[in-house]
Amino acid sequence: MAHTLLFEIWEEPASNSFEMSPVTEAGDQMRSTIAPTSVLRHSFRAKSDFEAHQMNHDWQGWASWKPEPGWTEHLFTAEEAAVQEQYLAVRRVRYSP
Repeated sequence: MAHTLLFEIWEEPASNSFEMSPVTEAGDQMRSTIAPTSVLRHSFRAKSDFEAHQMNHDWQGWASWKPEPGWTEHLFTAEEAAVQEQYLAVRRVRYSP
């Protein structure tokens, strides 16, 4: 059974840089420290790290994503999905208007 994680693509307008990562508490804290003016541009769900990289490339309008030689695709587990869902419940409460 495939489990998906929520990914977000954030843009830092000052440097015109983009960051794509799964939603985590540590990621949110780091982004607020390193790039406090970043803006959420896109979100999507993926079942593996390879799928997430390809979806990022698709959204950016780049060529197909090719993994480095020797990389192995990581399919997300039920445990990873459950941890993220627990954080998303807290995040929604913390950041809701």
